[in-house]
Amino acid sequence: MHSQSSSSIRWPSTFFLATLLANPAFASLPMVDFSRMGQVGLAGAFAGLSLFNNTTAVTFDPSVSSLLARTGDGALTTLGTTNAGGSIQSGCAINDIFYFAGSFSSIGNTSMSASNIASYTPSSGVFTALGSNGPNGPIYSLYCDVSTSQLWVGGYFTSPGSSVAIWDTKSNSWSAPPFKGFIGDGGEVFSITSNASENSLFFTGSFLTSFAANATALNNTNNPNIPYSPGATPFSSSLVPVPLEGAEILGQPSSSDPQFSNISNILCPAGPDGPDNTWLAANGNGAVITIRDFSSINAYGVRLGNTFQSGFGTTTFRYVLFSTDNEDSL
Repeated sequence: MHSQSSSSIRWPSTFFLATLLANPAFASLPMVDFSRMGQVGLAGAFAGLSLFNNTTAVTFDPSVSSLLARTGDGALTTLGTTNAGGSIQSGCAINDIFYFAGSFSSIGNTSMSASNIASYTPSSGVFTALGSNGPNGPIYSLYCDVSTSQLWVGGYFTSPGSSVAIWDTKSNSWSAPPFKGFIGDGGEVFSITSNASENSLFFTGSFLTSFAANATALNNTNNPNIPYSPGATPFSSSLVPVPLEGAEILGQPSSSDPQFSNISNILCPAGPDGPDNTWLAANGNGAVITIRDFSSINAYGVRLGNTFQSGFGTTTFRYVLFSTDNEDSL
């Protein structure tokens, strides 16, 4: 007998990734008198239901990994196997193409020019390598962003991104992620998932976040475009300023001293901390500073500097980001 949920996604086949360590042991068809069971209901999460039939069982080679498909009647068929010792770790679909990855050099009768990742087209039954300059190490996780037709790849590799790379299915090209990837000794990404609204991605693994260009480590050199200030970290000193010409900048209440009341001085100052280069709030008051740029800004970080004027300085602060549809605070 067979049962299939009408609400499930309609694919020509359901794909399975299998890595077996031992040969399976097959059992005989159980001797059950179904006529005495009456009406029986089954509940759970499944794509199909059928009686086990030893004559149509799929056998596996424990030395390889297999890509399997479940047909409409619930039977499993082998689409292809990797090279000996190969492994398949993750898979997902964009439109009518299934993508899978792991650590292998071939699948079926196709040798991969870009090792460790490939695609399978059910309509033609063809395996295809994804370019020739894909990740240069094992891949542990895939995320298919259907809205942008992009495949996010995570694993243990250094190119084309550091532990994270993107395959664009429209241009058929690889690229590093926009946030420059991850660093760290032996950095690895094990999982990539999205939030409920699918507007953010979450990465898990063993790594450090890198904001420097080309995923290089931050150094102790101060950016020459930013005046040096005591206490600056390598990260804050490496930030490149974002132009804010035309932005609305408000700060209240301001100091009564005209040499420290120009709120525009909170941006990159023209000189050392001091008169006409530093803004101070009114003594003993909590101040509110508002910056409205009236446009979208791409920034990897925000640098906040404190004054070193004797007897002055901020002890606590809160940073709030307002946009048209959300609010984030630090």
